[in-house]
Amino acid sequence: MKVAINTSTLKNGHKLRGIGYYTSNLLNHLKNDESLEVSEFSQITDLKDVDIIHYPWFDFYFRTLLVKKYPTVVTIHDTIPLLFPEHYPVGIRGKINFYLQKLALKKCRYIITDSLISKNDILRFFKIDEKKVISVPLAADPIFRVLKDTETAKVKRKYDLPDQFLLYVGDANWTKNLPFLIEGFKNLIGISEFKEIKLVLVNGVFLKKVEDINHPELESLKQTNRLIKKYNLEDKIIKPGSIDNSELVAIYNLATLYIQPSLYEGFGLPVLEALSCGTPVVSSQAGSLPEVGGRAVIYFDPTNLEKFVLILKNLLEDRSALTKLSQLGLQQASKFSWEKTAEQTAQVYEQAIKNV
Repeated sequence: MKVAINTSTLKNGHKLRGIGYYTSNLLNHLKNDESLEVSEFSQITDLKDVDIIHYPWFDFYFRTLLVKKYPTVVTIHDTIPLLFPEHYPVGIRGKINFYLQKLALKKCRYIITDSLISKNDILRFFKIDEKKVISVPLAADPIFRVLKDTETAKVKRKYDLPDQFLLYVGDANWTKNLPFLIEGFKNLIGISEFKEIKLVLVNGVFLKKVEDINHPELESLKQTNRLIKKYNLEDKIIKPGSIDNSELVAIYNLATLYIQPSLYEGFGLPVLEALSCGTPVVSSQAGSLPEVGGRAVIYFDPTNLEKFVLILKNLLEDRSALTKLSQLGLQQASKFSWEKTAEQTAQVYEQAIKNV
């Protein structure tokens, strides 16, 4: 079977994480399938003699889905802009493009999405036959694994990481709920026995100066920065910036707890990365996060600050509970792999060809 995958995201700012991460990992593992002849394209004019094409992302408000004569599969990772439109405003052109994208979507043979909850969201917003929407979970990069102390020592020194710290990895947009995390952290270190603990925020966005930039997607980051300043937490929060996975795996291993405070997720890849490193995880119960974490994660209501702080306090006081979470996390992480993701994706291709 000749499969052409759109790789436009590998040539822009998405190439390191997010959509680019998905595209590159899927591409690499599909190429290991001897039954597939995999090629890449950026423009529809690049296509020659293929059986099926796959768009590994979908933009609601830009014309990204150009369906022509070939059977087409598209991946929609989540529907967050549709679920929370007040935080993702669009103009007239965006609304027109959304209408055109919906029309193009109905012509696709199948839609792949990352989780069952995203599947249900897609069915609700697009009124598509349920059989056309297939949930195929993502996976963590194999680099995320348990390391020995000798393998983490260099990174610990480089970023001056303490023996105990809480960790968050990801973006700073509204759905990530970072003001809640900062409020919770402030309350936690207000307890005398936890006053020395620190919080590590990993992403290049945390080093950007955004106060003078007016953009709706930056409001949450601005609010987060204001809270850090208001509570005098500058010395309590470490911001390594955007770092390579070879260092990130060490930071996961060194963390006492990984925290995912999101108001919504279509998957939640950092949770899976943390579990793969044996890092105990405390996560919001919102969106798809329970699908990823299973029974290996302690969940909380991302609007209940008091309960969140109590969970952190109880875990940090209970070394045996942290050890148990670490063990359960490794078991849960073993259920996911890029080999499985690629295999299930190839099965969708086969079904799409049969339905010609």
